[in-house]
Amino acid sequence: MPLRLSRSQAKARTRKRLLTAAGEVFAEQGFAGASVDEIASRAGHTVGAVYSHFTGKDDLFLALFDEHAAHPLDGVGEIPSQCEDDETAFAAFGDYLAGVADRHTAWSTLEMEFLRYALTRPELLDRLAARWWAPRTAVARLVAPRCAAHDPAAVATAIIGLFEGLVTQRRVDRAAVPSELFAEALRWLMAGLARTPGRARADTP
Repeated sequence: MPLRLSRSQAKARTRKRLLTAAGEVFAEQGFAGASVDEIASRAGHTVGAVYSHFTGKDDLFLALFDEHAAHPLDGVGEIPSQCEDDETAFAAFGDYLAGVADRHTAWSTLEMEFLRYALTRPELLDRLAARWWAPRTAVARLVAPRCAAHDPAAVATAIIGLFEGLVTQRRVDRAAVPSELFAEALRWLMAGLARTPGRARADTP
C-alpha cells in the first residue's frame, strides 16, 4: 500500500501542483488572461486550495518568479575563478549572458507583462525590486576588481540594463545580436569606465 503523506508533505505537493498549473496557464494565456479558477482546475484542486497557499494571482506569479527568474545571473560569480585575464572573463561573461537570453524567452515575456501590471502597484514593485538585488550583487562582485573608481553596484545596474536591451533585440533579430556582441559591449563599457572619473553610487537596501 502507498505510504500516507504527512500534512506538511501533502501541503508541499499541493503547492507544487498549483505552481506547475499556474506556469502552464500563464504561458498559454498571459498574466492578464489567466484566472485563479483555471489554475485551480488545471491543478485538480479547488479555488480555496489556491487561497490557502497564496494570497492571489499576484502572489502565485511572484512565487513562480522566484523559481524561474529571480536569479538567472547568479552564476556569473563563478566566472572569475575560471578565467586567467580580463579578455577571457569578458568572453566567458558574454557567452553566459547569451545563454541566459536564449534559455528564458517564454518566461521573460511573461515577466515583462507582469512588470507593466505592477507599475501601478507600488507594493508589487517593491517585491520585484527586492528580487533584483541578487543578480545585481552577483554581477557587482564580478566587475568590482575591474572598476575600482566606480561603485560596482551602479556598474552592475548598467550592465544588466545593457544586457536586457540586447536580449530584446536578439529575440527579435538574432543575426543582429550574435553571442560575441554581449562580450564586445562589455569591453566598450569597461573601457569607458577606465577613462571616466567615478561618480555614480547605487543605494543598497
